[in-house]
Amino acid sequence: MTRKIRVTSLGAALLLVSAGFVLAADLTRSDKIHEALPDNFKQAGVINAATATDYPPFEFLDENNALVGADIEISAALGTILGVNIVNNATEFSNIMPGLQSKRYDIGVSSIGDYAKRQETVDFIDYYRGGTSFLIKAGGKAPEKLEDICGTKVGALKGTASESQAEESSKACVDMGKPAIQVSAYPTQNDAVLALTSGRVDSVSGDGATNGYSAQQLGGQLSNVGFTVYNDRPYYGIAVPKNSPLYQPLFDAMAVLMESGKYKEILEKWGIVDGGIDKPLKNQAS
Repeated sequence: MTRKIRVTSLGAALLLVSAGFVLAADLTRSDKIHEALPDNFKQAGVINAATATDYPPFEFLDENNALVGADIEISAALGTILGVNIVNNATEFSNIMPGLQSKRYDIGVSSIGDYAKRQETVDFIDYYRGGTSFLIKAGGKAPEKLEDICGTKVGALKGTASESQAEESSKACVDMGKPAIQVSAYPTQNDAVLALTSGRVDSVSGDGATNGYSAQQLGGQLSNVGFTVYNDRPYYGIAVPKNSPLYQPLFDAMAVLMESGKYKEILEKWGIVDGGIDKPLKNQAS
């Protein structure tokens, strides 16, 4: 398990994203896949995706307040293949699932963890495989197993699976006769990293790709370690309302994207190629 039930601080303002369309420009529409779309999407020419805004390098706001990242470019590429625009609507992560149920959004594109509980209401097009890591200050001792984080101060994003995981691990530490973990939850990744650099926590637990991006941005001040503590490899997927006729065209478009080489190009651009998979999968719940 990794975060995947995030809370961000941005409201639900609509952002129409152009970043990524340049990257997808050499792709072409698949007429066969386009014709398989439900008529209402073909007529509207738009699929509305719910996307959070504070999870680099998957989705985040740049210095111009534009939504950028790997998921944004994947959305643009899929839209090109489908022949309709996929518009990424900025929202809090915790609003994505309710927004799909209420039909406010058509799909969720936000590096969403594919977990069995979520499959009660959505089907996943899995396109990436992640893992939990720990950010620590450079030069510190890297945790390798659960016992190594017992008695330490661990930060995580509020409302995420990483926060729940840390709380459950604390109970496991106590059961082993070891000190509990002091878990602190923060609204954004930046807040959690600041807590680490200022010494308020010993580590930040979260998605390995995002933690790696944070470490890269701070130029060697932090190390991204501890992948073996939980040894989890969750799939990330596009969430589509259960049994939606939109699912198969999106799944087929993802297959075309992966076969084209553009998928790998996007992952390489954002430094997350290690989590790439060869073909889309359905509902590979962790």
